[in-house]
Amino acid sequence: MLLCRFLLLAVGCLWLTAPSVRAQTPDAAYAVMALDVAPAQAAQGIVVLKAYRDAARKEAGNLGIDVLQEVGWASRFMVYETWRDHAAFDAAEKAAPLTDLRDKLKPIAPAPYDRRDYKTVSVGPAKAAPGAVYMLAHCDVPPPFLDKTLVALKEVAEAARKDAGNLRFDVVQGMGERSHTTLYGIWQNRQAFDAFETAAYARRFRDTLGPFLGSPLDDRLYALID
Repeated sequence: MLLCRFLLLAVGCLWLTAPSVRAQTPDAAYAVMALDVAPAQAAQGIVVLKAYRDAARKEAGNLGIDVLQEVGWASRFMVYETWRDHAAFDAAEKAAPLTDLRDKLKPIAPAPYDRRDYKTVSVGPAKAAPGAVYMLAHCDVPPPFLDKTLVALKEVAEAARKDAGNLRFDVVQGMGERSHTTLYGIWQNRQAFDAFETAAYARRFRDTLGPFLGSPLDDRLYALID
């Protein structure tokens, strides 16, 4: 288990006919958005988020958007986005899809969404597979440990991408909070993810990162919204 503040696993039970993201570049920008809606509004939350995703994918510079729903907590969602660069991200922040999302969430959400932007630390190609398993993890360390943490994150990402069952592994760093990083991984199935969890390189990563972290773990399962 990754020693990060939040470990979020998203299990996709749908056949994906295309990669979840188009070709990325070192200048790519990322957004991670977390939000809840009222329990009775979970179905409407899906409708609103799908409309946002489909509209935002048409914005200039968008390279991919994944919308995830928490298993066992149907009113909780995560959104992971990839943009060509920060100019494209900044334009999207002011564009109609996000403005419309904000307005449509107000009647059904108990609080505003949490949305943060990131830059590339280490990313690779994205592939697709039926029954893929998704992982999203947030990692925070004190600033004195940041450099060593980034080295460890790059090493685990590069090693994970070499595994036969890995389909994607992104490591991105917060623009406003440099000591905050997010990992986003996809595996072909649960068996492939479990192999990652028990791999020697993953153990070395946990051993390295462990002394830097003091926050409790929070493990969750998500389903990919088609």
